[in-house]
Amino acid sequence: MSAARLDFGLAIADEKIRRFFKYWLDKRGGRKYPARADLDPLDFSYVLGDVVIVDATPSPPGSRWPWTFRYRLVGTNLVQCDGYDLTGRPLDDLPEPEYRERVRATWMETCETGLPAHRVRELLLDRRMRRYEVIVLPLASNGEDIDMLISVQRQLPSRPEAVPG
Repeated sequence: MSAARLDFGLAIADEKIRRFFKYWLDKRGGRKYPARADLDPLDFSYVLGDVVIVDATPSPPGSRWPWTFRYRLVGTNLVQCDGYDLTGRPLDDLPEPEYRERVRATWMETCETGLPAHRVRELLLDRRMRRYEVIVLPLASNGEDIDMLISVQRQLPSRPEAVPG
């Protein structure tokens, strides 16, 4: 990972996301990526309800997308916020099309570059304003070839409405 990526944690506003990123770096050790088996949920219970784990599989030639994603785990805080649980289902089952394509683009970026992705988003979804910070990190069973992603997504407080002068 490049030296610039070692400072990646400085851009993370949420302390719990920053803590998880440092945990991921520690578990990576000298490898390109840690394996899912290296991560112990007891070590990150402080964000467990905010975690998403997805299987990431290279798609066969001629497929619409270069990667296929299937939700392995969706944290309870996210299920409660979204109102649905996609655990065990493909990304294509995410009901909000615009949000689905943003998620897909971020996940594909991580798989294609091998680098963590960090976003702060403000979206109107299902007539509700959502503000959140998210980090997406690659995992590899063999330490080299990405086969899963893990993300932590934390809701941000709503912005106060502008008060007319």
